[in-house]
Amino acid sequence: MGELITSALHSTPQGFVGVGCIFIYFAVMIAAIIYRVRRGEHVH
Repeated sequence: MGELITSALHSTPQGFVGVGCIFIYFAVMIAAIIYRVRRGEHVH
């Protein structure tokens, strides 16, 4: 993970934005997973 951040800082602006979008995507996915687990939707 640290290498990804270091590489992003040395990349083009487009690469930096791309890495930022990846982090945002992972954050949204983790939040959705936690939300669904707490509501119990994963158990049918």
